[in-house]
Amino acid sequence: MRGLSVCLGVLASIWGGAAWGQADFQSNPVPALGQNARSNTAFDPSGKGPRVLFVGNSITRHGPRPEIGWTNDWGMAASARDKDYVHLLQKKIAAVRPDAQCCLAQVAATFERVFFKPDWSPEKHFAWARAFKPDAIVLFFGANVPRDYDSGKMTPAPARTFAAALERFLDHVDPEKKAFVLVSQGFYIRPKLDAEKETVAGKT
Repeated sequence: MRGLSVCLGVLASIWGGAAWGQADFQSNPVPALGQNARSNTAFDPSGKGPRVLFVGNSITRHGPRPEIGWTNDWGMAASARDKDYVHLLQKKIAAVRPDAQCCLAQVAATFERVFFKPDWSPEKHFAWARAFKPDAIVLFFGANVPRDYDSGKMTPAPARTFAAALERFLDHVDPEKKAFVLVSQGFYIRPKLDAEKETVAGKT
């Protein structure tokens, strides 16, 4: 049975999201397209222990984009590579299990901006994540989902809900339902998305 947990506000509060509620943090001026040349990155390919999959957007990793003033290749909002949330958690994991293997999936272009389209499927984008066989999955994304989705004004209407897509993603990546899944609020205040995440987290 898959272990599901919803972590509301913990990761978001690290970066000044919902817990701070300041207007400047609620704008999203960074385009979701072209954030990374690759959608997956393995940190510890030689690790033989538990496997942790981080699933996120630019807060998880953003490649260099000098035209917007970003010249780094790590999670946005962090002043250094070892200060983004992925590397901070990776360090804590390594302290307990030095043999752990960590991998990240940047899903701005492969989930957030397309999950509602009829031809979207996790099989199309995440075969490598399934092959990774994660023991734990950290989900921290949602900021790049179109705002029209929240208001129910998408045209055409979405082919599926965010929750339905998230369930399909998890069923594909973790077909045996053995992984522990940590679900967080996103960076921005998105009550509809947060409610759908809670719905998925509440299912066992």
